[in-house]
Amino acid sequence: MIKLMIPWLLFPYLIDWFNGNFAKAALSVAFLMFVLCFDTLRKGFVIECTLVICLLGMALMSVYWPGLATFENVKLLLYGVLTVIGWSSVWRGQPFTLQYGSEGVDEDARQSSAFFGINNTITKAWCMTFSINAVLAGLSLGFEAYWPVFLIGSYMSILVASVMTEVFPDAYFSKRMSANG
Repeated sequence: MIKLMIPWLLFPYLIDWFNGNFAKAALSVAFLMFVLCFDTLRKGFVIECTLVICLLGMALMSVYWPGLATFENVKLLLYGVLTVIGWSSVWRGQPFTLQYGSEGVDEDARQSSAFFGINNTITKAWCMTFSINAVLAGLSLGFEAYWPVFLIGSYMSILVASVMTEVFPDAYFSKRMSANG
């Protein structure tokens, strides 16, 4: 996930670097994601593919509707799309984190209910993060003076989901082992 965050964090700086040219900044971020996440894009990982497609779409949109081409609108769009895609993966019974979790895991472990349960829980944590960030992005459009609160809330939700992604599997198995004696 860190590979996805680096280009995204550069986005506002790239807009400045390209003298406000939103299309160039969006294309640069999409290109950076393509380079950094080539392997997962090639495998069709849904989050990476969604982000690159949305950024390309936003770059194209900025040519025809430049008034909509703002970083705030991109955040709202991306987090909104990630929210829909993330929750739909849960509702379909195919949590998107299975794509990440399956890397380097043997087939027996991947077929276990524990593996599915862990990934389902982690996916829900990320979906809540996407949902929170979509709401914060929407609120930031109407309440610009409170941007520090929205920024801190956004970073905190991402931090919580990131920590949960790292800690939850081990905690789950530790609790399970202690319960089984």
